[in-house]
Amino acid sequence: MVFEFFYLFGLLAGFGLYALLSWIHSSLKHSVKVLVVAGAAAVVFLVSIVVIGGFEGMPVGMGSAGLLTSAVLLSFGGKLIWRKIIYSVVLLSAAAYVLFQYSNQVDYWIVKKTHYSSQTDAGYYIKQLQKDPAIRGYKTFPIAEGRQGLVLSLGGSMAGNTVEVLDVKGHGYTTEIHIRTYYNQSGEPNPVIMIGLDRLQPEIIVMDTDGTIYEKVK
Repeated sequence: MVFEFFYLFGLLAGFGLYALLSWIHSSLKHSVKVLVVAGAAAVVFLVSIVVIGGFEGMPVGMGSAGLLTSAVLLSFGGKLIWRKIIYSVVLLSAAAYVLFQYSNQVDYWIVKKTHYSSQTDAGYYIKQLQKDPAIRGYKTFPIAEGRQGLVLSLGGSMAGNTVEVLDVKGHGYTTEIHIRTYYNQSGEPNPVIMIGLDRLQPEIIVMDTDGTIYEKVK
């Protein structure tokens, strides 16, 4: 969702920049304003790979892609009527996308490791994970007030890594959990995270940004 947000932000920023140029310098030719938007996309792209770089720069790079898309769309709007149509379609599509994303978001929170009680099934399982780093995947446990807790372990091969949850979405009978893992010399033999969720669908997909899928622990 982070990449999608930056792309949408870049797309709308491109149209906003064009509108600002039209307001400040109404005498500027349409082609010049489009070139300015395209130039802004190029600058943002260079910032993402030269100044920021690495994974952290990828969201900004998606923003530059959104800017470039707006420049391409505006290039077809030589006449005022076509620009109005393009603006209307893009704004309505953006509003529909935001509404769709909001309706599919699932409330979640990260359960602090200091709250893991060894007296609960989840707490006992988490202790077991550190003794057996070969266990890799997720397992669910009921927690307070009918909510669900999902314990994800990366396995011993990922020792030294930490898990970050990017977003959780619900689609029909499926809950999608998107995570990011990064190395920071974590001391856990088997890196683990526990996610609390208000609702959890029968089918669960846990996916890392590198495309790794974590299966349910049998």
